[in-house]
Amino acid sequence: MIFSVQRYLEDYFERRGLSDTDQYAIKLANTYASWRGRSSKRAFLQRISRVQTIFFRANPSLVRAAFKAEVLDALDRRFAQKKSPSGLALTRFPGDLASERARLVRSPLTIRAILDNFRRAVERQATSHFWRSRRQGVLAPSPERAGQNLLAMFATGALADRGVVVQELRSGVGYVDIAVMRGHVLHLLELKVLRATFSGVRQLSAYMRTESRSIGWLVLFDARPRNRRLSVPPAYAVPEGTVRVVLIDIRPELPSRIPEAD
Repeated sequence: MIFSVQRYLEDYFERRGLSDTDQYAIKLANTYASWRGRSSKRAFLQRISRVQTIFFRANPSLVRAAFKAEVLDALDRRFAQKKSPSGLALTRFPGDLASERARLVRSPLTIRAILDNFRRAVERQATSHFWRSRRQGVLAPSPERAGQNLLAMFATGALADRGVVVQELRSGVGYVDIAVMRGHVLHLLELKVLRATFSGVRQLSAYMRTESRSIGWLVLFDARPRNRRLSVPPAYAVPEGTVRVVLIDIRPELPSRIPEAD
C-alpha cells in the first residue's frame, strides 16, 4: 500500500506544480500507511503536523492546515478501503522491545545498529510468524512478506521522527523490499528467506546501481535445518560496492531436542 500512496502523492504534487525537495510525499505515505487506519482524522492531522519538512517553505503560497486537510481527504477517498498496510496482520512488533530501544538509545542510530537489534528481537520473540509448523518445517504463506512487515514496523519504531521507512520502493524495473532514509542517505534492504541456497545479491546489486549506492543490505531469514547449514559470508563484493549480509535464525533448535550435558 505505501508505494501506491507515495506515487499518488507524487503525482498529486506534480499536477499542482509543487516542489518536493525533501521527499515530503514519501514521509506522508509512510505516516499514512502506518497510522491512518488506527487514528481519527483529527489525531492523524496532528501526527502529520509533526513531520519535519521544508515542503511548505518551498511552496509559500500554500496554507499549511488547509492543504494537509485537503490532502488527507484526497487520500481517504482513494485509499479508504486500504488503510492498513498490505498483508499486515500485526499492528505492532510482538513482545517487549524495551531492551532493544535501550540499546539503540545508548549507541549511534546506524542502519547496522537497527538491523542487529532487529535480529535479536526476531530471534527472541517473533520466529513463530514465519511458520505454519516449525516442528515439521512448514513455512507460513509468504514468509518474506512477514519478514518485510516485521522489519518495517521495527525500523519505524526505532527511527521515530529521525528517518523514514518505505516498503517496496520503485527502483528501475523492480522494487526494493525496504528503503530506510536517514537525512539524505538512502539505505537499500533486500529480504529473503533462506531455505537451501539463497539469492538476492544480484538483485540488490541492480538496485544499488540504479540508486547510485555503494552499500546494500541483504537480510536473510535462515529457515534451514540446523544439520544442513553452510556458512554464509558476512559480505559480498559486487561491481557497485559491497552487499552486507544480516543472518537471522528463524529456526532455532527446540529445547526438547537439545541433548543434556554429561
